[in-house]
Amino acid sequence: MFIRFILQVIIFWLIIYFINHLLLRFQTTRRSYNRLLRLFGCHVSIFNIGFYTTSFNRIFYQIGRRNPRLWKIWFTLGIFVAFITAICACLILIFLPLKYIYEFQRSTSSLTKNLSNVIENERDQLSIQPIIPGVNVPLEQLGHFFLALILCTIFHELGHAIAASVEQVRVNGCGYFLFIVYPGAYVDLNHEQIQMITAYRQLRIYCAGVFHNMVLVLIALIFLLINPFIIRHFYIEAATVYRVSKNSPIYNLLPSHSTIQFIDGCNVNTSNDWYQCLRLIKDQHPQQSSGYCLTQTEIQLLSNHIEFNQTSNYDCCQNLSQKNYCFLFHSKQYLNQNGACMEARSVTNHPPCLLNSDCQRQGNDVSCVHPFSIDNVTRLIRIVHNQGPPILFVGSINEIYQTITIQSYQAKYNFISTIFITEIPLFFQYVAAFSFALAFFNAVPCYAFDGQYILLALIEYLSPNLYQRRHNRLIFTLIFGTCLLIINVSLAFARYFL
Repeated sequence: MFIRFILQVIIFWLIIYFINHLLLRFQTTRRSYNRLLRLFGCHVSIFNIGFYTTSFNRIFYQIGRRNPRLWKIWFTLGIFVAFITAICACLILIFLPLKYIYEFQRSTSSLTKNLSNVIENERDQLSIQPIIPGVNVPLEQLGHFFLALILCTIFHELGHAIAASVEQVRVNGCGYFLFIVYPGAYVDLNHEQIQMITAYRQLRIYCAGVFHNMVLVLIALIFLLINPFIIRHFYIEAATVYRVSKNSPIYNLLPSHSTIQFIDGCNVNTSNDWYQCLRLIKDQHPQQSSGYCLTQTEIQLLSNHIEFNQTSNYDCCQNLSQKNYCFLFHSKQYLNQNGACMEARSVTNHPPCLLNSDCQRQGNDVSCVHPFSIDNVTRLIRIVHNQGPPILFVGSINEIYQTITIQSYQAKYNFISTIFITEIPLFFQYVAAFSFALAFFNAVPCYAFDGQYILLALIEYLSPNLYQRRHNRLIFTLIFGTCLLIINVSLAFARYFL
């Protein structure tokens, strides 16, 4: 799946680059194509396409000049938030490599632990993790991924643009781009005007992006906290089908948003019940799984043939029909294990059982027949839901795990969507993660990040004399911050993939 996604990304960019190259090469299309690129401020290169516009400059100015006093208080608060974020980020980036060295030494000194198992167990506990579509971001969540990342980057740059307008610094324009699969945005400020204003006003501009991202994190967390109260008032507890993968054999049989009631006789009320029933079925031996009560007369009528003294390595149906399945049973007449090839749907419509004693209330000649498979992996699973007849699934339990996703709630009213259960919370989780990551990395004093300009403005504000002689010390600080960030990101990738 991931390899196919990578190939699709490479093919997409090769097609874009090839079309761009052809349009620029031929004389008949070059002039009109260049005019179109200038109109949209577009530039195309390998694995990158960007757009630049001045259309929003007036909007930034109007927002910034409306209640400028409140905006200045707002962005002054942003300076303190950015400083706290920067201090925490630097401490974390220093602590993580030390923590990794300590854990590595501890794991290598222990003779009873396997290093690969230690790394595997700690992988999910990392503070910094790479987020890569197709690897740790499911492809069906790409919509949430891109939309959340675009929102976080735009909100970050919007902070810079509004703060610049408040401080009467001209915004030359803004742009957005797509690099490989990662979208982004930026604002083009007039740096000559920035250098002319005081360092304190510069700090308002440079800290605005980090501050806005932290505000967005707070908004996302508030929604995630109040979302359970929304669910409690507008949804009821039920095991509702959220998604069925297209590669599932029952994709067209099990409707989305239907409610699961039973699986192989196990009662299902919530998603936890669903997964607990699956684990219970998986742990059972196939001959100990749920069976069905049939009389000897019914077995004779429903069976195509009966194999007496059935062995455990012989399928009594021998692929007779897709509708038929081999069932094992014991009878008073034939005490040994017997096999009957019967139509699966007719058998599973009978009362469920685990032992012959469970069927005694229905008569003395009633037997509990159990589905049988040679490989002890394939199962006959009966899924009862509320939007159609029961579904008979033939396959492994792992296939059900991987292809069917269940959620624990269902809307009380038909006009209420289930997006408050799955889609919106998932989107806000991505927003919180991406927005915090942008604030975290931009707060670090590192080249090409906001932290570089925040550090320069801070030193100028605290000591103008030091600012004039800052060159060597500032370069050392920026190099240290850059190396610290590179080390942590490299360790995160190495620990995740190795």
